Amino acid sequence: MKQILFLNILTCFILLIGCTSEASEKVVQYQKNNEIIGEEREELIGEVSPTIYETIQRTNEEAEEILVSPIERPGVGITPPAGRYMIHTGEPGRVPQSGRVVVSDENGVILLEEVLGLGGVERVTLNLNGSHEVYFDGLDWAYLTPVPTEQLNELTAGIWEVGADIAAGSYTVVAASELEFGYLQIFEEGNDPRIFEIINSPSIQVEIKEGQILKINGVSYLKFE
Repeated sequence: MKQILFLNILTCFILLIGCTSEASEKVVQYQKNNEIIGEEREELIGEVSPTIYETIQRTNEEAEEILVSPIERPGVGITPPAGRYMIHTGEPGRVPQSGRVVVSDENGVILLEEVLGLGGVERVTLNLNGSHEVYFDGLDWAYLTPVPTEQLNELTAGIWEVGADIAAGSYTVVAASELEFGYLQIFEEGNDPRIFEIINSPSIQVEIKEGQILKINGVSYLKFE
């Protein structure tokens, strides 16, 4: 009887280790560098628009400054010419506002979703391929401003290409403010995306490679040092 009881306890202990091994790996990975893996990563990233990997001409020959106003409730969608744009709510000093911008591909898959203005970020920067729809909600006006391509070490919310917008290499990544909360996602065709949480942490360490895509959301900008 004692032997059977011992075997039952041992079996339960082995099962417990098996059930918690994956959870332990998630905890270790997060504690090490704020990286989220497993089911939580899949839920946060969601469906990925294949247009995130598209390369567009960075000359902005077709791009143009666009003012969207008034924005009718519950929102309005526009399809800007292809180009690289900064989406924002205008010059500092104007009446503060807060709303949402959503960029979707022609199949309705969301490329980017962000809160602009109060409680959100000041601007987002990304490529639009000429078929992306940009949808606004809760804002009275918004601007789409073509921006030139240059390599930077401070990246705002939006979508960036390693090699075009930032040099490949190993970086310490620091948020603009410890009060902000968001994510850094790294995409590479043929590989699973990676996602790092930006919250109450002085820095994270990343190595980024030529051709990878960086998606920053929830934070005004990140410093890559």
